[in-house]
Amino acid sequence: MNDNQNFVNLKENLKNSLDFFAEKLASIRSNRVTTSLVENIMVECYGSNAPLKTMANLVVQLPNVIIIEPWDPSILNNISKAIESSNLGVNPQKDVKFLRLAFPSLTQERRDQLIKLANSEKENCRIEIKKHRETFMKKIQTELNDKTISEDQKLYLEKEGQKEIDKANENVEILCDKKITELKEF
Repeated sequence: MNDNQNFVNLKENLKNSLDFFAEKLASIRSNRVTTSLVENIMVECYGSNAPLKTMANLVVQLPNVIIIEPWDPSILNNISKAIESSNLGVNPQKDVKFLRLAFPSLTQERRDQLIKLANSEKENCRIEIKKHRETFMKKIQTELNDKTISEDQKLYLEKEGQKEIDKANENVEILCDKKITELKEF
């Protein structure tokens, strides 16, 4: 009975929401600098916008330095502008063929801001999960009204759907708590 298309769609939507949330959390800086901080910054290049990861090598050189080496050095200035306009709070240092991003240590004030940002993203994800739940429940009710499923199937699907939603909400909490713990480390 779990092969109901609405149930399959719910599971897929929840997975996509969790993946997006994890990606958002990865882009929030902690003491451990990773390339995920910059890889999705949109850069204007050749008349269109594209993520930085599609046009450059990204390497963590030291615990707090990221090196960005574009495949085409002529777009170095575009990458620099995109990074400056992002909310990273770091100024790129240009070299002939690459950019160096030296991230300063986080202040307590900045840590608090990032924790608030992580909690805000968690809330956005929970709202999205709630929307998926409402959509799923309406579709199940419609199937019952159209007599494509029985009352027992509806109850079963609602129960199984709620289990998936609870699991997704639990994963959101785990991911956010992990990020907050990371942000609190010195």
